[in-house]
Amino acid sequence: MKTIEENIEITLNALDGVQSIEVPSSLQNSLMNISLQKAVRPMTANQKWLIAASIAVMLSINIVTIIQYHKSVKNAENTITTADNVVYKEYFSSDY
Repeated sequence: MKTIEENIEITLNALDGVQSIEVPSSLQNSLMNISLQKAVRPMTANQKWLIAASIAVMLSINIVTIIQYHKSVKNAENTITTADNVVYKEYFSSDY
């Protein structure tokens, strides 16, 4: 059996003949041109207003949803209380 050091040495020697690959100049030029073509353009006033309107719509939908949820929770609590009262009246009331 080979020792760990021998295995490491064999692995390192296997990398001796490896050379790095050069990138063709045409590929380098095309990559540079892509970065130059995509210049950052400032946002127009219309785009800013559209973003602001979108945020306002999302906030209003969230607020309405939260209000409706709290109303439904409150109604559910009242329904449970009313149901408890019905059960109490049915079994423990002296009205009969």
